[in-house]
Amino acid sequence: MAIDLSNYDIKFFQGDTFKLDFSYTTSADVGINLANYTASMQIRRSAHSADLLAELNENYPSGAFGRGSTGSDFSSGSGITGGTGGLVLNYSGTTGDIHIELDSTTSSNIPAGKHSYDLQLVNDSTDVHDTILRGRMTIEESTTKIN
Repeated sequence: MAIDLSNYDIKFFQGDTFKLDFSYTTSADVGINLANYTASMQIRRSAHSADLLAELNENYPSGAFGRGSTGSDFSSGSGITGGTGGLVLNYSGTTGDIHIELDSTTSSNIPAGKHSYDLQLVNDSTDVHDTILRGRMTIEESTTKIN
């Protein structure tokens, strides 16, 4: 059965590695081929914020960008790469599967709280933009601090 992930709230601990795998399918539960798509995911304090807390793109494993140790919010394309992360379309060769990974270094610099995120796909042939996943991203402060 197909599940509508278009509004999906995420919760994880600051400093944890976050991974999410899901299938982007038609209403008949058939995987959509994402070979001709580009993807981008952005995390902001709110949907109306101009600056970013984190950004993911398809340059996996170096496609996760964040605020860095300075803790300053940033503009798209100017974040700091923290470690292994990013987006993978048609993950593990499976049509329609998407892998999202945010490394622990990048997530440790996202402030605790409730933030907004979305994941957009762009069809490279038609330039059609589709937001396929969005919601609140709640970052809980971690009690354990490992250096």
